[in-house]
Amino acid sequence: MCLEMSICDSGIGIKSFSQTISIKVPENHPLLILANQLPWDSMYELIEEDLKKSTLLNMLHVGRKLKSRIHLGVYLLQKMYDFTDRQTEQLLRDNAAYQIFCGYGVVDKWHCPDHTRIEKFRSRLGPATQKQLANLLCKNAVDLGIADPCDIDIDSTVQEANMTYPTDAKMLRKLGGIAFKVANGLIKFIPTIKPTELFIDMKAIASKARSCFFLKKKASTEEKSRVLSALLEVVSEPVIKTINAVSSFRQEEVVKLPWAIKRAIEQLVAHGESYLLSVRNFIETGSAEATKRLSFHLDQVACFNKKKEHKKYEFGRAFQLVRLAKNFLFVAKCTDVRMDDKKSLLSVVDEYEACFVRGKINSIATDKGYYGINNVNRLIKKKIPLVGVQIPANTKDNIALLSDEDKVILSNRRAGIEPLIGHTKQGGQLGKSRMKNDRNIESSGYAAVLGFNLRQFVRALIKPKPKSALL
Repeated sequence: MCLEMSICDSGIGIKSFSQTISIKVPENHPLLILANQLPWDSMYELIEEDLKKSTLLNMLHVGRKLKSRIHLGVYLLQKMYDFTDRQTEQLLRDNAAYQIFCGYGVVDKWHCPDHTRIEKFRSRLGPATQKQLANLLCKNAVDLGIADPCDIDIDSTVQEANMTYPTDAKMLRKLGGIAFKVANGLIKFIPTIKPTELFIDMKAIASKARSCFFLKKKASTEEKSRVLSALLEVVSEPVIKTINAVSSFRQEEVVKLPWAIKRAIEQLVAHGESYLLSVRNFIETGSAEATKRLSFHLDQVACFNKKKEHKKYEFGRAFQLVRLAKNFLFVAKCTDVRMDDKKSLLSVVDEYEACFVRGKINSIATDKGYYGINNVNRLIKKKIPLVGVQIPANTKDNIALLSDEDKVILSNRRAGIEPLIGHTKQGGQLGKSRMKNDRNIESSGYAAVLGFNLRQFVRALIKPKPKSALL
């Protein structure tokens, strides 16, 4: 027997109106379970010092007080789902579960913070604090029994910076744009400068840059050098002229300029001439200098070649990650932009042991990049029973005392950290940061690990329904 669906036109053509709706968030809601298991007191102790150091915080007694519980909840929620500031504000206004997670009902005079306040609160937290928050969740997971610190795997990954691919043509084109911005700012805000004195022909620069961009792939080295030299000559003269004009002004005059113009002046004066010299040296010798700049607005950027088929070179900074058993991630401090695997292994293990005082490492697994005789000997001296540092095929110094079966087990287990890194990049800014300065880029990498651990917390705390309930 076939039953056809009937049609109802109730509500068609009637305008909606304001009304009160009661929404009940059940006790088994994932965010409510998570909120009741998080160490809010410990997290507040971590962020309190940064909040006290903030000069903006000293002015908050004039107006509304900073509700730390609300903002901390908003920060965790934002990192867990990788929301933008505006998305976070809008969703917090509309979602009852989000409001309860952020302290609705437990905070006096609860309110939804504006997106500008969300950004200011996050900016007050330093990179070290955000790293400690990410690792605090690992410790809390161990205390709750949903993570095991005894078996660890270590690997590194590259976080790409918010910058363009640094070819010489693009960098020269950008340097010309910075000089053009500075020249226009000086002409606009300093009446003594005439427009003809600092004229920069951006059309000529763009034309020469296009010649580099659309150069055929099979072009000879001589042709590439000729086209790049033409662009360099067009950019060099106005850049040097603008730098000389800036140096002739008093500091009092420069300070009065808008912040965007002052930032462009800083970039131009600090890196303009040196970059032109490095490009000229590359054209003459055919090899790039080791100290050649990769970005005008970022200092902590390095070039990485992970030998990926789809991405030969990556530009950013490296992070060292440790996977605990049951899939939580511990992030080590970035003491260097490159964080070389072999040089960083022992410091990462020491930092991990300092975090988990009660946890004794039973096994450790890494890839071949971490191998070194000194590294293996030091790990053995720490009385770690299973040291699974993979050995490169071209070395004869096999000092790792492992059976073939243990080697296979640890090698297969170490491969499990790769998808976790992929999930962390997909759900945060560990893949490519949206931030625009070195400090915030580093912070966003730590925050991505924090978001991943929060999502793992939710999965671990939600108990699966028994099979009988699914039938």
